[in-house]
Amino acid sequence: MKWRIVLTVFFVLMLFASFAYLYVNTFVRKHQHAVILFVVDGLDLNTLNLARQQSGRPAVRGEPDDPLIGDMRRQVAYRSGMLNLDTFWNIALLSIQQPGQPVPDEGVNATALACGQRVGNGFVAVNNRNEALRSLIYVAEQKQRATGLVTTSSLVQPVPVAFYSTINGTPDPYRNANDLLYSGIDIVLGGGEQYFTPANATNTGGRHDGRNLLEEAKGRGYTLVHSHDELGKVSGWRTSKLLGLFAPDQFYFPSLLPDHSKQPSLAEMTRTAISSLNYNIDGYFLVVEDGLIARAAEENLGQLAVNDVAQVDDAIETAVEYAGPDALVIVTNNYNLGALGSMPSILPEDLVASPATPDTISETPKTTTPPPAWAVGPGGPISTHAQADWMRQRYENGSFSTNAPGLLQPQPALRFQTQAPATSEPAWMASRGEGSSQLRGFINNTDVFDLICEQF
Repeated sequence: MKWRIVLTVFFVLMLFASFAYLYVNTFVRKHQHAVILFVVDGLDLNTLNLARQQSGRPAVRGEPDDPLIGDMRRQVAYRSGMLNLDTFWNIALLSIQQPGQPVPDEGVNATALACGQRVGNGFVAVNNRNEALRSLIYVAEQKQRATGLVTTSSLVQPVPVAFYSTINGTPDPYRNANDLLYSGIDIVLGGGEQYFTPANATNTGGRHDGRNLLEEAKGRGYTLVHSHDELGKVSGWRTSKLLGLFAPDQFYFPSLLPDHSKQPSLAEMTRTAISSLNYNIDGYFLVVEDGLIARAAEENLGQLAVNDVAQVDDAIETAVEYAGPDALVIVTNNYNLGALGSMPSILPEDLVASPATPDTISETPKTTTPPPAWAVGPGGPISTHAQADWMRQRYENGSFSTNAPGLLQPQPALRFQTQAPATSEPAWMASRGEGSSQLRGFINNTDVFDLICEQF
């Protein structure tokens, strides 16, 4: 008889404990309705500071939303603040290194953010046992949240892939495109259209399996958009699933686009995504990635990188405006690419040199060249004929141009390399909104996963 009484008491206690847990998590513990993660690849502090100096925007107005900020700090920030990012009061430095792998690549850093684990270079969202890692997107979906993925990269690049699929050493963009379609993500906007449609004479990079994933997307309830104008006509409250593909591969630089391009801005895509996701009663999680700054930095095209910071800052302003002041908005650069600083806008006459061209080969940098702005990259001194041949091809195909030295002429670097690599310097993170106070100080980039999951 005693054991029945014990079991009954135990059952009643477990029932009350379960009820208390559900009550606290449902009615007491505050879940953040909107969580938005900006991943701005390669935006180091030097480039950010140069963008702040050149933006020409007035200082930020209004009162900060963090009551812990003292009056003096508030006044100093408002006198110097020129970017919307300057309203993000919580700052953290992210360690990206791990034993045996001092310089992780962009896919490794993206995996740390998206999945909370570090993997080997060349791998994305898959561990050494070939097991796919669960990303923040899928955690949010399990919590019944709506999800979105917005990028100016191709949707099958390593950073976006880390949030919905895997790369196991050898990239397979066609498999990734298929995984994206069946990932369940509600709002998907970016580039990479060629990986979703069959190959033909005008789409040489298309699929060779005959499948048209855009037609399959329609069957799965997605509304398709292909241009800036079509995106502007999307009605948020009527559109629960949206797929927008605006470029064959990665986006083009806004500074080099004609006025009437079909490519929408990052801010426009962010606004549409939030307007559609906001109607989910259980909240939403949105990833916004900009890959253009990293692409410019890889080729030492500093002015292009600086120009795109303004595009990102507009998107950040849009996110805060449309998601609301309490929304948790996080911005991180994911990794650095080694900018040393900016060249002075006016150089003494004896320091002005003609742009580096494939016809100028020197064993050592000349003392008459401008001061280096980058550690490594195409702007470094050309010392071999192979390097000269590579540069000549870049000029011939229009990637570099002496006619646009401000945009398409690589800035000087200390050492020549065809592409500036990621560095081991700590990444940075800025955040605002409910829950952002946890994202302060020195943390590992793998910790961001758990800190965001707590807000779901």
